[in-house]
Amino acid sequence: MNGDSSPGSMGTVTFVYRLRWAGMALLRDLFCRLPAPLALSLGERAGDLLRHFLPRKRAILRDNLAKSDLVLRGKGEIRDFEKKVFRHFGRLGAEVMRLKALSDPEIARMVSVEGLEHFRSEFGKGRGVILLTGHIGNWEYSLRRIALEAPGKVHPVIRRIKSPVVHDFVDDHRGKYAKGESILADSGVKPLVRALSKGHVLIVLLDQNAGEGEGVFVPFFGRLACTYSSLARLSLLMDLPVIPAASIRKPDGSFQGMIHPPVLPMKDLPPEDAIFRQTALYTKALEDLVRSSPEQWIWIHRRWKTRPPDEKNVVPLEGQKPS
Repeated sequence: MNGDSSPGSMGTVTFVYRLRWAGMALLRDLFCRLPAPLALSLGERAGDLLRHFLPRKRAILRDNLAKSDLVLRGKGEIRDFEKKVFRHFGRLGAEVMRLKALSDPEIARMVSVEGLEHFRSEFGKGRGVILLTGHIGNWEYSLRRIALEAPGKVHPVIRRIKSPVVHDFVDDHRGKYAKGESILADSGVKPLVRALSKGHVLIVLLDQNAGEGEGVFVPFFGRLACTYSSLARLSLLMDLPVIPAASIRKPDGSFQGMIHPPVLPMKDLPPEDAIFRQTALYTKALEDLVRSSPEQWIWIHRRWKTRPPDEKNVVPLEGQKPS
């Protein structure tokens, strides 16, 4: 659903679907019409409300903190961190809604980027590029900023949102205002290969829990996390490096984009060894990005939900604890 698509152009939809779409569109227009400081402040206040009305998410956040090696001292510091996380995501929602009101030059001014040479170097080889990121900072701004640099199309690889109308609205909004044509992660490898073969950019988020049999267990914040192995498999298949990147919000409200050196495909190793080692390096790169501003990561997601079948006997990797 990109371009000029709308509920009216999607075929048969229900009245409730149209009503919900109209409500989200109205909310977007409101945030775009408000002065930016007021809109972003309202987003943070919405984050405060969500913190109070979503006790299950608060519990997940605290459980994740307890399981990670991120050092927070005392209940007061944990509460303060919790507030920052929810305010970040409230503000993020407002920022994403306001993408419609931002021109390309404004995005370029708002998001300065370190390491663009890594991105440009890969494009200079006349082939597609794989960017790795996570739910860190503002990933939709990252998409829009990268689209300004890419000579080809940019494709975020996404997972379907449970609510059809929310999924469709977000995908339509992303296509129009973040300049990204989404590819569903469950569509298989063929659309990814086609995009890369045409010289396009894939943006892959790799910081969500993988189900049993879908990933490998690698360290993340001091604990083994089941991480999708599909990115490493794609890198080996296409013989393409993976470039870690993120866009972190700074105190003044602007963003610092960071593009790190590429992780090369390990073609000289047996495939399963290469998949494990590459995935571990991807996860370490994401962890480094998260540690730079940990309150801007999605601690409300059950990242360590899937556990090794024989966890007590797992040997720690690189000196990190397995559980």
